[in-house]
This record gives sequence, C-alpha cells and structure tokens, in this order.
Amino acid sequence: MTLKHQLVVDHLAAGYGEKTILNDINVAIKPGQITSIIGANACGKSTLLRTMSRLISPSNGQVLLDGKSIHSTPTRQLAQTLGLLPQSPIAPEGITVSDLVSRGRHPHHGFLSRWRKEDDEAIAKALETTKTTELLDREIDELSGGQRQRVWIAMALAQETNILLLDEPTTFLDVAHQIEVLDLLVDLNQTRGTTIVLVLHDLNLAARYSDQLIAIQQGQVCANGTPNEVVTEDMIHAVFGLQSQVITDPISGRPMVLPIGRHKKIKHT
Repeated sequence: MTLKHQLVVDHLAAGYGEKTILNDINVAIKPGQITSIIGANACGKSTLLRTMSRLISPSNGQVLLDGKSIHSTPTRQLAQTLGLLPQSPIAPEGITVSDLVSRGRHPHHGFLSRWRKEDDEAIAKALETTKTTELLDREIDELSGGQRQRVWIAMALAQETNILLLDEPTTFLDVAHQIEVLDLLVDLNQTRGTTIVLVLHDLNLAARYSDQLIAIQQGQVCANGTPNEVVTEDMIHAVFGLQSQVITDPISGRPMVLPIGRHKKIKHT
C-alpha cells in the first residue's frame, strides 16, 4: 500500500520582495485526492503552489509535510516525495523526450550512484502512462502543445513522488488536449493514489475533475471544500465579480457555472 503523505499550509504569508501576496493561509491537502486552486488573476494561486513546493520562502507561517517543515527537509528527500510541474516549463534546446523524462530520476541518485534497472522501469512506465513512448527520440521543440505537456508530466511521473503539484497544466491547450491532460491526471490519481494539487482557470473543469477546491481571493482562502460546497453563485460573485447561474453538470453531476454577461438576461420559464 502506497504511503499517503500529508501536506498542510499553516498560517502562511508569502510574496515577492516587499510585496505580500498571501496572508494567513491555512489549508490541508487531502491525501490521495485531486485538489484544484481557483481564483481571479493575480490573486495568489501560483504563489501558493510555488510556496508549497519550496520555490518561495514564506515570510510567516510554514508548509508542513508529514508534520515537518519542508524548509528543514533535505532537498533530495523532498524531491522523492513532492514533484512540481511549473507553468510553461522551458526545456534545454535540442533535448529529446528520452533525455527530458530521464531527468525525473535525478532525485533518486547520489553523486556517484549508477543508473539502475528501477530507473529504466520508472521511465518506461511514465512514458506508457502518458502515451508518449513513440515520441522517445523526438526533440521537445518538434512536439505539439499537447504532446509537450504529456512529456513534461511523464518526467514528473518518472520522479515517482506521492504528491504532484501542477501550475496551470492546461494553459495554451485546446479543449481536447485539456481534457486529455486532466483525464491523465485522474488515471494517475486512481491507479497510483497520487495526491494531485493543480492551479486551474476553468471553473467547470476544476469542479468536474477535483475532489477538493480551494478558492483564493486577494491572497486569502475564501472557500475550501468539495465542488458542491465551494461552487456557488455567491462565491463566483465574491471571487470573480461575476453574475452567474450554477446548475448541475449533466455529465459529471458536479456544479457547472453559466456566466451572465452584461448583454444577456436570465430567461424565466
């Protein structure tokens, strides 16, 4: 049985330089579930994810992994437990899919350790899971947006972490590739039990694919719970300043947001 690690954000404040973006954030990520962080542009979603991955040091509070601060956890040990796929990652020029995905194994190697059979098996499994095996010898620059994103996810999978953080993994993808990436993450969650935390802009996809939603407003958590608990017309108005109707998604049974623009009126039957 895979150990499910617990990630907790405790009274967290963080930002960039003198500017505070997050203020007194308290959330517990549910192990073995998919959690999406939602909110308006520049509200602090990516800052929260980057702080949870130790890319940003908090000015107050802490991020705890199994009760211990991630900032006191040795780097290699943390990288064996928690993986991050940043927004719009950049690959070295001319690098092949094989080379990129193999980099996911670096946290499992010491300075003089040799390549092992387990490394080959982890890479092969990651490529198979993401359906990128046939791309093995291709250069990253030659791939389509959807292929490239699947390869980056393959690298993260090869790292074999229990927790995976993804910052807007569907950005710049058409709707077919968005669904493809999110379906892949659900497969990963269901087959490996991986805890997944991602930043998403599309509220309806977040509601459909997530077990837990964290809504951020001006650097603070304004709602946290299941999609049915979080996605309400009042929350949409408070967080996004948007009038909407929330109905039941006929596909998933989850809440679905129907925006109401200035030039449309609700039709009463």
